[in-house]
Amino acid sequence: MDILNNQIFLLLLITLIGMTIGKINIKNFSLDSSAIIFVGLFFGHFGYTLPKTFQTLGLVLFIYSIGLQAGPGFFFSLRQRGLKLSLGTVAIIGIGFLTTLATTYLFHFSAGTSAGIFTGALTSTPGLAVAVEIAGGQNAPAAYGVTYFFGIVGVIVFIQIIPKILNITVKDEEQALNKERDKTHKPLHFMHLELTNLNLVDRQVKHLNLKSISPVIITRLLRKNGTEPILVGGQTILQAGDHLRITGTKDDLEMMQMYLGTPVDQDIEFERVLSGEYITVSNKDICGMSLKQLNCHEVFNVQLSRISRNGIELPAGPNLRLHMGDTIHAVGSKQSLENIKKIFGNSIKDSYNFNILPIFTGLFLGFILGKIPLYIPFSGIFYLGTTGGVLIAGLFLSNIYKTGPLIWAIPSNANSFIREMGLVLFMATIGTQTGTSILATLRHEGLQLSLAGILVTTVPLISSVFICKHLLKLPFLSMLGVITGAMTSTPGLATMAKISKTPYATSSYATVYPVALISMIIYTKLLIFIVERFF
Repeated sequence: MDILNNQIFLLLLITLIGMTIGKINIKNFSLDSSAIIFVGLFFGHFGYTLPKTFQTLGLVLFIYSIGLQAGPGFFFSLRQRGLKLSLGTVAIIGIGFLTTLATTYLFHFSAGTSAGIFTGALTSTPGLAVAVEIAGGQNAPAAYGVTYFFGIVGVIVFIQIIPKILNITVKDEEQALNKERDKTHKPLHFMHLELTNLNLVDRQVKHLNLKSISPVIITRLLRKNGTEPILVGGQTILQAGDHLRITGTKDDLEMMQMYLGTPVDQDIEFERVLSGEYITVSNKDICGMSLKQLNCHEVFNVQLSRISRNGIELPAGPNLRLHMGDTIHAVGSKQSLENIKKIFGNSIKDSYNFNILPIFTGLFLGFILGKIPLYIPFSGIFYLGTTGGVLIAGLFLSNIYKTGPLIWAIPSNANSFIREMGLVLFMATIGTQTGTSILATLRHEGLQLSLAGILVTTVPLISSVFICKHLLKLPFLSMLGVITGAMTSTPGLATMAKISKTPYATSSYATVYPVALISMIIYTKLLIFIVERFF
C-alpha cells in the first residue's frame, strides 16, 4: 500500500494499533505501551520503516522526562529513610546484571544482544533506549522483544506464589506492620483545655518550651468571654481562662493537662468563624519559595496544615518549597483566605500551563553535557552520550526546580505527555528498524535468547528473597514492593495490590522505583562497556 510509505501515517497507524493491543488485560497481564514495538516489528518485517530521526527525538524526550520525574524521588531515596530499600533494589538489579554477563559468556552474545536481554528480562524501556544509543544496530531491540514477555509473566507468577512458598499469611503480615506503625507513629488526637496555670499567663507560646515537656501543638484558642477563635502562633500571648485546642498523642495530651490546665467538657466551636479551604499553587513567582519565606501565619493570619503534591500528602514544614500545582490546605478567616489566594494564584487552569523554553534549555544542556569527554582510569575517554547527558540534566534541574524565571520541573500531566510522546516515537521506530531482521535473529539465536531471558528474570527474583528477607531483614510486604520496583514491573505492582490492600508494599515500590530507573540505565551502560572490551 502506497499510503504506508507515508511516514506520518505509518507512525500513527502503528501507535493506534499498538496502544489498542496494549490495553488488553488478561489476569493482570498486559503489554501496555510495549505493544507498539511488537506492532512495529510486524510492519518492519514487510519493509515499512520509520526514519531514525524519529527514534533520536523520541529517545531524548523520553529520557529527559524520566530524569524530571525521578529526580526528587531518586535523591530522596538515597537518604537514610529509603537507604535500605534502595540497597535491596540496586542489589537485585546487580544480580540480573551478573546473570546477563554469565549468559553472554556462555552463549557468546554481542554487546547489543546482551543489553537487550538485560533490559527485556527486567522490563526496562529506559535501559533499552540507552542500549540502542550506545550499541546501535538491531540486536538490542530484537533481544528485548524476545525476553520482555517472560519478564512480565515471571514477576506476576513470582508475586503470586512467593507467599505460599514462604508459608506467609498476608493478613498476619499486615497486622504486624500495623502494630509496628502504631508504636512508632501513634495516631494524633485533639483536646480542649482551659488555661489555669497562672505561671503561663502573659507569656508568648514560643517561650513555653512545650516540646521539652511533651510534643504537642496549640492550634487555636478562644479568649474568655470571646466569640471569635484565634490561630495560635509563636507570638501569641496566653491569658487566664483561655480555652486552648491542643493536638498530640493521647499520652502526650494527658501529660499536658498537668501543665496547662483542666479539660473543657463542651466542644468549642472553633469552626464558627474560621474555615478551611484547598488552594492551588499557580503563581509561578512563588514557586521554589519555602513556607518559612512566605510566613503565612504572621503576615496573613492563615495556618497551613498540609500540602498535596502528585497525590502525596506532605506536612507543611517551614523548609518545604512550593511547586507549581501543589494543593495547600489552609485554615483562617474568609477574608484572610481570600487574601492568600491572590498570593498562591489558586487557578487550576494556570497550574496546567507550562513554558516550553525550560524544556528545550534543559535538553540543550543535556546534549552538551553528553558530549563532554570524561576520563576513566585504565579505560580511557568516556562520554555520557545523549541519554546520559539529558538524564543527568533532568535529575539535577528537577531538584533545583527554579532558576530565575525558568521553572525546570513541569506539571505531572505535561511530563506524562512528553514521556509518552517520546516513548511512542522511540518504540515505533525501533520496532520497524528491527523488524527487517527479527525472523533471522529468532532462527539463529531464538532458543539461546529465550533461555537467557528466563535466567535473567528468575535468578534476581529468587535471589531477592535472600537479599531482602535475610540480609536486609525487610518485612514481607516491603520486600514485595522492593522486588516489583527493582524489576520496574507495573503488572507486578497491580498483582501486589490485589494481594494486599494496605499501602506498605506500594509505598516501598514508590520509594525504590526512581532508584531502579536510574540503576538500570547505569547498569546497561556498564554492561555494554564490559562486553565490548572484555568478551
